[in-house]
Amino acid sequence: MGGFFKIGLFFYATVLGLSHVFKLKNPSPLVFPIGLVVLFYSLSLTQNYFEHVYEGLKIGPFTLHFPFQIVIPALLLMIAFLRNRKNVQSITVENTAENS
Repeated sequence: MGGFFKIGLFFYATVLGLSHVFKLKNPSPLVFPIGLVVLFYSLSLTQNYFEHVYEGLKIGPFTLHFPFQIVIPALLLMIAFLRNRKNVQSITVENTAENS
């Protein structure tokens, strides 16, 4: 039951996100095409339950979890740090110019 709600929430977020990207006021036209993509992708991903478990335990952590939980957040943190450092330097330069 929890999986059903999780997939439903992800599906809803995908439809709303794509409607925002494509600047659609009504996201309803995207529901059926995205549902078909999810259906065909889920049917073609694995042939049986054991293959599904193998991919989830052996392949998934390296191809999905590591990049999305470590690599991408670390890159975003470095980018945010570099951007913030530039803003702090420009503010200090402006403040020293105003004080002199």
